[in-house]
Amino acid sequence: MEKLLCFDYDMTLLDHATGQIPDSAQKAIRFLRGEWKIVIATGRDMRQAESAYGIETVRPDAVVEMNGARVWAEGRVLYEYFLPQELMRSIFRFGRAHGLCISCLLDDVYYTTEPEPLKEFIYTCVRQDEVAVRPAEEAFGRQVNAMALVGCEKDARLLEKQFPEVNVPLFGKKRGADIIPRSLSKTEGMRRVLQYYHSSFEQVIFFGDSGNDMELMRDAKLGIAMGNAIPPLKEAAGYVTSAVGEDGIWNALGHFGLLSGMPDSL
Repeated sequence: MEKLLCFDYDMTLLDHATGQIPDSAQKAIRFLRGEWKIVIATGRDMRQAESAYGIETVRPDAVVEMNGARVWAEGRVLYEYFLPQELMRSIFRFGRAHGLCISCLLDDVYYTTEPEPLKEFIYTCVRQDEVAVRPAEEAFGRQVNAMALVGCEKDARLLEKQFPEVNVPLFGKKRGADIIPRSLSKTEGMRRVLQYYHSSFEQVIFFGDSGNDMELMRDAKLGIAMGNAIPPLKEAAGYVTSAVGEDGIWNALGHFGLLSGMPDSL
């Protein structure tokens, strides 16, 4: 039965302070590749240009994107979900009416209700110098996999109250949140990956830091929260390691004896 080593991307693999995946994490993944299937499970659309670095660096065997809206393994798409048009339009219109910054990303263009908060968030968290931004309404009629909020917990709870068919879990830094239909989650996406590899959650180690990692943190055989994770995720985890910028992945894998025998030359 295949063993799967699964990572959230932002602030788990990718350190926003440097815009890089720590060398120690890269080294650990190189060592474990082959014995373990390497999986990224993220709220991002990893096909967008801003995520190319992560795919090229990690070279994952499988990816759960946009909280399970698209799942692929070994280059094969296993599942893809698009938001119902009426739901997508209603969320954008509600955001526009209440001054909420709600966005989606299509072909490297951000469609949003509030451009300035979005740009500020991207510049400080995604570390991208220039972004293309268009009004949210220009996304109407197009296939949209995922949406996100730039805002606080109060904004997230307001959206959940208005749209009970979605979850709005906060990012690790609590400056925004994913907007996820309740039928989707990283766990459901991972379930499709496990079916593909004829494996089970008993073979999964998962690293995460944010609210959208909660379910998979609990369902994995071993859930490891980063030192920079939100407090509820740390409470749900089987182990809490150091922060992403303090070699958290390397330290946890070493703690559990998975890096023994690594050659110095790797």
